Amino acid sequence: MIGRRVCAALAVGSAGLHAAMLGHTGSAVTTGLLAAMIAACLFCAWDLWRDDRPRTWVVVALMNLAMIALHLPAPAHRHGGATTVDAQSSALMAAATLVALVEAAAAAAVLYVRSRGQYAALHRDNRT
Repeated sequence: MIGRRVCAALAVGSAGLHAAMLGHTGSAVTTGLLAAMIAACLFCAWDLWRDDRPRTWVVVALMNLAMIALHLPAPAHRHGGATTVDAQSSALMAAATLVALVEAAAAAAVLYVRSRGQYAALHRDNRT
C-alpha cells in the first residue's frame, strides 16, 4: 500500500511539474497538451491512491511511457527555423521525464512481480 501511495504522490508531483510548464508554452496546442497531461497525471494519482488492481498499474505504465514519448522529442521551441531553449522549461521537462521514468519502472516492477506470483500459483495448481 505504501508503494502505490508513493507512486500516487509522484504522479501528483508530475502534474505539478506540468502545471509549472504552462507559463512557458508558446501556443494554444502546447497549452492544451499540457492540460491533458495534468489531467492524466491526476487521474493516475487518484487511481493509484484508491486501487491496487493490475489494471491500475498497466494504466500508470502506459501513461508514463506516453509521457516519455511526448517529452523526449520536445526539449526546445522552434521559432522560424531557429531553436531557443528556455533553461527553466528545459529543467522542468527533464524533471518530468525523470519522474515518468521512475513511475514506469515502478509499475513494470509491480506488474512483473505480481505476474510471476500468479504464474507460480497457477503452475502449482496445475500439478495437482
